[in-house]
Amino acid sequence: PSFRNMVTEYADRREDTQGILKPLALALFMNIARRYRMERQGTRGATLSERIIQYMSDHTDASTLKDIAAHFSYHPNYISTVLRRETGRTFSEILLEKRMERAAILLKGTSLPVEKIAPILGYSNSSNFYKAFREYFHLSPREYAELGNGIKSSPPDKNKKSP
Repeated sequence: PSFRNMVTEYADRREDTQGILKPLALALFMNIARRYRMERQGTRGATLSERIIQYMSDHTDASTLKDIAAHFSYHPNYISTVLRRETGRTFSEILLEKRMERAAILLKGTSLPVEKIAPILGYSNSSNFYKAFREYFHLSPREYAELGNGIKSSPPDKNKKSP
């Protein structure tokens, strides 16, 4: 049906058309919103992997492969394949990097305790966050926060001793 007929029938609210038209209208509006957001953010020329990574940066607390696949309307396996092919890194590696970048900013730029930072980054408990942080930076979150020489953008060299 044409858009005009669809809107007319949707507004009429006849019992026989609502079951079909509600999902169609929802899909249409989601597509319009996604296109608007992409154009507004200037991501039209960006590759899919660049858009996915930007989304992961903006949503570190809720980025799962399934959620991202739903957001971009692709299968999770396709998202995973695209990221691996275009970046040489896995979804998990990229997500960890984005979470740790944000953790570094929060630890250096706020007085939030680790117990508050962990859920902001999408960790279910502070123990998981602490372990991931220590493996990534080779320092505890507290030790990292106490360093006064700027925010680190990458993990320290594994061959160097921690202060």
